[in-house]
Parts: sequence; C-alpha cells; structure tokens
Amino acid sequence: MNAISPAPKQHRVTRDGRRLGRYGTAARIAVAVGLLYLAGAADGLPWNVDWYDPIVAFLALPAATLALGLLARHHTTRPIRWTGPLGHAINCVLIVALVWIPYTSAGAVLFYAATMLVAAWRGQPGCEITLISNALLRRDDQVGCPLFFPIDAAEAKHRTRRPGRPAAATD
Repeated sequence: MNAISPAPKQHRVTRDGRRLGRYGTAARIAVAVGLLYLAGAADGLPWNVDWYDPIVAFLALPAATLALGLLARHHTTRPIRWTGPLGHAINCVLIVALVWIPYTSAGAVLFYAATMLVAAWRGQPGCEITLISNALLRRDDQVGCPLFFPIDAAEAKHRTRRPGRPAAATD
C-alpha cells in the first residue's frame, strides 16, 4: 500500500509537541473559516444548512475515515504514505466528488472545515482526512493534500536545517 509515494520527509516535533508550523496552522485556519462561510452562507441566506449536512459532516464522513484507518491497520502496522502524485490525485478526485454530489457537498465542506481547525489546534500536518483515524487509532497515516502539502513540506525542510549544515535527511 505504501508504493503510492516515495519515502516522504517526516515532520519533526517541535518543543511544544507540534509537527505543524505557524504558516501551516494559519493556512488551515484561514481555509477553514472560508469553508465554514461557503457551507452556510455562500448562497446568500444566513446559514442555510440542510438537516442532513451535520450528519454527513460529523457522523458519516468521520465513520468512513475511521473505517479506512481500521482497514489500513488491518493490513500493516506501519504508517500509510499516499503522499506522491497518485495519492494527491486520488485525494483530489475524492474531494471533488464529495463536493460535487449535492447530498454530500455541504457536509463535506463542514467536515473539512472542522478537521482543518482541529489539525491546526493539534499541530498535525498532512491531509485532514486522516485526522480522526490517526487520533483514535494512534497512527500516523498521511494522504496527499494538494492544498497544504507545499506549505507543510517547506516548513518541515526549514525546521530540519541547522546553521552551517545542509538540511538533514529525515526519510
């Protein structure tokens, strides 16, 4: 299952226990606030969320991500790394599909907004789709995140550099 990506750089834990830098944290908060606006007020009505949107956002999608995490744990004890081009492409297709389908669109947007806020708070890099399963199953699975990967990679690279020495390899 790990053949989808090259050996990724590991995110170093900072003194305060975070693996996410300040720019990754700020980007997740900003995007989450924008998604919350889109989920409820983008059509001009104040928070016009259907009754089933919170069920999709806070029950169905978290259950699906937990099921995928359990499946991953069943197949390997090592963390899954789908952070290469194929992993990014699969994640993009999944995001577009969830947002495109009318019955899951607002719920998916709420789900991603909520998980982005929790990821920013916890300091977890990578795609927010793994947040719940990683937390509950104590795993460190990573899926390609087209929006935040460049920020997370740049911050991880910056943190591995030491004055007067080249960046340390953390594969």
